[in-house]
Amino acid sequence: MIAIIISVPLGIWLTRHRKVSDAVIGITSIFQTIPSLALLVFLVPFIGTGKLPAIIALTIYGLLPILRNTYLGILSVDDSLIEAGIGMGMTSKQVLWKIELPLALNVVMGGVRTASVLIIGVATIAGLIGAGGLGDLIYRGLQTYNTGLILAGAIPAALLAILFDLILKRLEIDVTPRGLNKDVKKAKKGVVIFRWVVIGIIVLGLVGSSVVQNIGSALAFGKQDTITITGKNFTEQEIMVYIMGELIKDKTNLNVKYDSYLGGTAPVINGMKKGQYDLYCEYTGTGEMEILKETPKTNDPDKVYEQVKKEFDQKYNLEWLKPIGFNNTYTLTVRKSFAKKYNLKTFSDLKNIESQLTLGSEPEFLERPDGYPGLEKAYNLKFGKSKSMDAGIMYSALKNGNVDVIDAYSTDGRIPAFNLQVLKDDKNYFPPYYAAPVIRKEVLQKHPELKTVLNSLAGKIDNTEMQKLNAEVDLQKKDPKDVARQFLKQSGLIK
Repeated sequence: MIAIIISVPLGIWLTRHRKVSDAVIGITSIFQTIPSLALLVFLVPFIGTGKLPAIIALTIYGLLPILRNTYLGILSVDDSLIEAGIGMGMTSKQVLWKIELPLALNVVMGGVRTASVLIIGVATIAGLIGAGGLGDLIYRGLQTYNTGLILAGAIPAALLAILFDLILKRLEIDVTPRGLNKDVKKAKKGVVIFRWVVIGIIVLGLVGSSVVQNIGSALAFGKQDTITITGKNFTEQEIMVYIMGELIKDKTNLNVKYDSYLGGTAPVINGMKKGQYDLYCEYTGTGEMEILKETPKTNDPDKVYEQVKKEFDQKYNLEWLKPIGFNNTYTLTVRKSFAKKYNLKTFSDLKNIESQLTLGSEPEFLERPDGYPGLEKAYNLKFGKSKSMDAGIMYSALKNGNVDVIDAYSTDGRIPAFNLQVLKDDKNYFPPYYAAPVIRKEVLQKHPELKTVLNSLAGKIDNTEMQKLNAEVDLQKKDPKDVARQFLKQSGLIK
């Protein structure tokens, strides 16, 4: 709707100012060539995460088809018809509304059809920056290798695109002047009106659903305060979101909102800084190297924790609570049979066969300073090939022999389940990655009871326990919320 409001008047204006038309349409074409994910991520530092950057990006993607079709549709109107209108005494405005637009409307509607289907397809990407929607299901499914979740997001998105295309196709036929559409039987006026009502209801329903949800939440919870918890897009983070949230719900009168699981560290920390989220689980090594951009001076877990705690407080007004217990550090992992064949026990052992190896890795690890770039320097390693892939399929790719080594998380339950071997970081390259809740100080000052509640998790989950919880979700396909509640009950943290 926003793209139509922008593009149709602009397209009409360009038909009256043709000298600048190529430049303007060229600029919108450039925006169209920017990969959707890149455009979304680019907007995050300026606008934040959530629905607003998604709306802006999707609007940009809808501009070109509607603008181009409006411009070309009006230009394609026969000059003799325009001259006839002028000859009958019509003003320029009357020529536009009575001749040009009616004759160009079917072409304009073609652009609207193209833009609608394009936007619906791209919209699922917005799940990576916390905008919610069907993309959430797709990326959670990829993360947990759950085909059901992937299909639950992909199939409705495809059906929605087909539905809009069919309805808009009929509307395109309905607005086409009879003389231009002789072979198509036009619908009666009542049917046309009904179709417009249907498309209006669908659009308003989709646009207004979040508004209705927010109003409903406000009515349901009255004046209670809400704590918004978010996390990154992998299983462990999802489990920790529910562990913290269910604990807060049980021990306080606060309402808890679980927000979308974001693509990586950057959108989460940006959302925390802007106050879009109140609480998440972070790792000391990530805080030090990825967020604070500091070179590790020590691998002492306590000193690293105290450092990030102090600097997050000073720079971002965020407070680190007590560590939960597990150290989810990066590690390199291979198949046990592969390790036995080449006698691999440490990272340094990979040097002998580096040119033969294919590394499978998350995109973030390939770019992070505490990831592959730093690892290359520390061990003088250069793998023959590297493949960027989602964490949800990375372990399966290693198990099936599609890659030879992956960057794994030490707490991942798929390591023992897939008969994989963790190699020893013999030069202690990776810093400690102890997990802890990170909360906005403003929220903590308003609700000081949260500190006691969340600190009750301190030391409660070691690496073995976290591997077990992750495996229940990744391999046994249990719901992360159910796994979190079961853990809290078994630990005596909730009843």
